[in-house]
Amino acid sequence: MVVPQKPALAQFEVMFEGTPLILERATDYWESGRVSSVQEIAPQLYHARVAGSDDDYYDVDIRLGKDAHGENTNEANTDDQATTSSNTDHESTTDDNSIRIQSAACTCPYQRTPYCKHIGAVLYELRKQLIGAHGNHHNDDTANAHDGVIALPRTVLDPIQQHLDARAEQGKGHLLFLWSAQLREAAKTFCAQPDEERPLIPLIDAQTMLSDTIRRCHERFIIHISKHSDAYSKSCDYTEFIKTVQAIAGNALQSSDYASACGNLRLCIHEVHALLLSSEDDDGSEPLLTLMDDLAMRVRCYMENVAEFADSPTAGKALNTIAQAANDKDMRQCEPLNSMLLISSALAFAQYDDKRMWAYDVIDNAITRNLEYSFSEESEESDEDDEDEDNKDSSEVDDETDFISDESLHVLQLFTLMSVYDLYALSNDDAGREQLLSEYSESMALTLMNAANMIHEGHLRSAYMLAQGFLLSSRDMEDVDIDARHNGLLPDLLPHGWHTIMECCAEGLNDVGLLANVYRYYILSCNDRSDTHYVSKLRNLLRIYGGLSAEEWHDVADGLARDCARNIIDRIKYQPEMTTKGGTQRHSSWRNPAYEKLIVDERLSGAALIYCVMVDYPPLPLLRTIAIEHPESAKSIILDAMPYGTMGTPVFRFTVERGVDNTLTARRTTYQQIAKQLRRFAAVFGDEETRVLAHEIVGRYPNRTALREELAFAL
Repeated sequence: MVVPQKPALAQFEVMFEGTPLILERATDYWESGRVSSVQEIAPQLYHARVAGSDDDYYDVDIRLGKDAHGENTNEANTDDQATTSSNTDHESTTDDNSIRIQSAACTCPYQRTPYCKHIGAVLYELRKQLIGAHGNHHNDDTANAHDGVIALPRTVLDPIQQHLDARAEQGKGHLLFLWSAQLREAAKTFCAQPDEERPLIPLIDAQTMLSDTIRRCHERFIIHISKHSDAYSKSCDYTEFIKTVQAIAGNALQSSDYASACGNLRLCIHEVHALLLSSEDDDGSEPLLTLMDDLAMRVRCYMENVAEFADSPTAGKALNTIAQAANDKDMRQCEPLNSMLLISSALAFAQYDDKRMWAYDVIDNAITRNLEYSFSEESEESDEDDEDEDNKDSSEVDDETDFISDESLHVLQLFTLMSVYDLYALSNDDAGREQLLSEYSESMALTLMNAANMIHEGHLRSAYMLAQGFLLSSRDMEDVDIDARHNGLLPDLLPHGWHTIMECCAEGLNDVGLLANVYRYYILSCNDRSDTHYVSKLRNLLRIYGGLSAEEWHDVADGLARDCARNIIDRIKYQPEMTTKGGTQRHSSWRNPAYEKLIVDERLSGAALIYCVMVDYPPLPLLRTIAIEHPESAKSIILDAMPYGTMGTPVFRFTVERGVDNTLTARRTTYQQIAKQLRRFAAVFGDEETRVLAHEIVGRYPNRTALREELAFAL
């Protein structure tokens, strides 16, 4: 397998990011002295021998090289306060990070992953020889490789920075929510050559075309017959209406008569939405929903052409027309996303000095409607005026006085904040942007954008403190992390939400302590096997980069295990248990797979025994760990999992059914359950003890031939 980018020797762990267990075994091999002396057998080619698990030796060859420019392209300014010193650091280069791994090969037969544990062990030794052992951890802003500290792998930070760089490039140097250069590129496809532009359909003709198709639409029905019963339903046939809308909209989108074209587009939006509201069949209206989404996006792109090519008065008129369509009361209630997509058309005008005022007018109106207006006050006023409601013309009621559901209002407010932020950014209005961030500091989207800007500009400590502060100010960290995980700014890059922001900043700051705290949180809160590798990551971090000895790490692990135990007690006390089935296993939300791995890896026998009180069916690794110091307890757990009557009264079960005959049920499935537990017993205690136990069971029921057959493997 080819490595896309040659990793630095100082950060070779990135080669094992997808295989943490291999890296863990490589660490064990290196620490146990299995690597022979590394020799340079040719320029930049190093050879070593590694002792395998079966007294075999494997040859490992590592070829190194240097960056073309002799510099580490990953160096970044790590904090606001380190700007001056970091400028000098950027100009100079570090030999440590310029050493790149060109290739690695081993003679062992392992081929499941690109790199084996023997290669990892040699890389640890090679790094120690060429770069030097890590010094004490520096907890200042400028700690980096040339301070004598091995740079932490930036497995989280680098992808985030690359994504932000690409996003800023699309945003004309800004990180933006809703505007991108791709919109302008899409708008160019609508432009017709001057000699190919078709005449714009007059508004009155467009109205007639749509009215006629809507009337015919209601006269035609599609019958839907159920496959499983005689029931049927019917819905309108929208095919002709959709084609008519597409024809009118397509004609408008290629027109350079921008103000009139926007009038036709507003008409199309209104008629599609009106037909959606009148549709009684949700399934039948699905094509209309798709049409509305497509129409709103195409109008949004078209407004880029209006902003670029129309004169200022025409541009203002066209934008106002689209804003009126977006601010329709039913549109805001039923289609809040598309309503705000149309409002965001104003961002196209923010980039032109003579048209920016139109953008501010539209966005300011959205602020008034969605952020400043109090709907609770509106509801109280409407209650007082119920008696006069019937006497009012509905056309005279302002949009703001119409009820908006909480869900729709949330969408309107969120995208209004995004639009305001983009407007200030595109207008280079730094004062307005800072005021917005200050006034809406509780907004997850704005705070995340603020953190992203800090990361993009290299102010990693500020970003860390911002993320940490936002988490501490929230009522539920887990919920806040989930909200941040599903974001459009850094899609699929924040698996742990705000804690991932803190993780990437700690990597960039080269701060072992901060990063260790994040890993500890992942381990403590783990309820999914996908996070178990953080146990290995924490151990490697503290051993390799933090300088802890094996004994010191074991003390840290023991304290972490106690914290995990307390966390599980809190889960049981305050959280209802949620269970899922995975294969043959029952998974409980009270279980912590990372804690289980920590117990097994560190051979914490007492902790394993206590933990198994809440585990219905302890896995073999936990049983083996219990057996280290509490073998009789481990035996009792396995025996208690056998069917009633196998060995008499259970020991570890909390209750025993009274009045029930403890004689073993004479069924082959019951015997198969006994055989399954015997195999678990053998895996923990060996064949000899299992043979004794099997004979004891068969001796209790000497006349059961089927039982003897199922246990024959142990007899």
